[in-house]
Amino acid sequence: MDEASRDTEESSSPLRLLCVEDSPADAELEAASLERAGYDVRMERVDCEADLKTALDSRDYDVIFLDHGLPGWDSRVALRIALEAAPQTPVVCVAGTIGEETAVEMLRLGASDYVLKDRTARLPAAVRGVLAGAASRRARDEAQNALRASEERYRRIVETAAEGILVTGADLTITYYNQRLAEMLGYGVVDLLGRSVRGLLMSEDGAFVEEELARQTLGESVSLQSRLRRADGSGLWVSVASRPELDDDGQVAGSLAMISDISDQKAAEEQLKQALAGTVAAMGSLVESRDPYTAGHERRSAALVVEIAGELGLDDEALAALDLTARMHDIGQIAVPAEILTRPGPLSPAEFSLIKLHPQVAFDILAPIDFGYPTAEIILQHHERLDGSGYPNGLKGDEIRLEARVLAVADVVEAMSSHRPYRAALGIEAALDEVRANAGRLYDLDVAAACERVFAAGFTFPD
Repeated sequence: MDEASRDTEESSSPLRLLCVEDSPADAELEAASLERAGYDVRMERVDCEADLKTALDSRDYDVIFLDHGLPGWDSRVALRIALEAAPQTPVVCVAGTIGEETAVEMLRLGASDYVLKDRTARLPAAVRGVLAGAASRRARDEAQNALRASEERYRRIVETAAEGILVTGADLTITYYNQRLAEMLGYGVVDLLGRSVRGLLMSEDGAFVEEELARQTLGESVSLQSRLRRADGSGLWVSVASRPELDDDGQVAGSLAMISDISDQKAAEEQLKQALAGTVAAMGSLVESRDPYTAGHERRSAALVVEIAGELGLDDEALAALDLTARMHDIGQIAVPAEILTRPGPLSPAEFSLIKLHPQVAFDILAPIDFGYPTAEIILQHHERLDGSGYPNGLKGDEIRLEARVLAVADVVEAMSSHRPYRAALGIEAALDEVRANAGRLYDLDVAAACERVFAAGFTFPD
């Protein structure tokens, strides 16, 4: 395919041409050269500065031909006017004669190309080139404008977000945070930049959060609730959802965290916990009022449960839940007649069968309540034994929850060491001997060993 044919195929719409030319004949020759190449040329010619400004103000052009030898005014001025009025329109300098230095100067000043008048056959190729370049520049400019608009939208979203946003580098140095986070923590908009995120951690929460930060540096997403240190030193409960930012090699380059203020939620949870604790205390008092001999059994058992569970490494949330659970583990005894509970002599098989119902009764009472922890199931299982000899369901081994195995040992030790209507207190040593002798058969080996360590460390039941 020759050059003219290629131009013909590529020129499907009229070409709006402005010739800044003092010679009408030269302008016609230039237009004819383009028409022979297949362009549908719509040409306008101007030959003075005023007409050039008027033309550029009134309509748009696809390309401008600028005669370098304009009589009476400088082509450099004409070029400047064209570029200021129509910066996206390419200008081709057309000259009768032009030196290399002058040509380079015109290109430097903004002309897209130049063609000698005795080589007008090159005009179609020059036009095709400058139009392609202009289209490329427009596409680039549009992409850049779209990118700037997108960045501006993103900036507005980030700055007006209801959540705090925190960006850190791979070394956990804070590189950005939004206005919302600054307001939440009481800092200025640049106070935290360059500081380590560790400086925002409350000291008592540091170990837990450090584990999560370590996971993050390995490329894992992290979701947690913790407290952040405000500018005044107070703690603010927040929910943090953080994901790693990776570089081109897939290595962790930093992190982006969304941070929500959950202080109101935590305050409501604390109120609920206090209300629940009061309800549990009332339940315990109700049971104890029917059996004065076991007064304090649940509270004392709870103290030992927490110590054993802590020795086994259960977390703070589990310890708090177990304390609550142990404080009402005998609530099911409300269904046992008081005369049976307080009888000083031995019980008949039928009477003992009634006693053995109390875990199931407790489960039926507590199961509809959402404690956020398997409280009812733990209480249901606290009289089960590893060998299946316990009640009410004869569970064995790992069928019994760990928490229930902890409560079972604490319950036995407290009961044996305290006075009962049918016997005097047997003492701590006898109780520990019982657990020690039956560890692995009735009682969990690890729980029994933890119980031994707790007493060896000086644990005593509260009065």
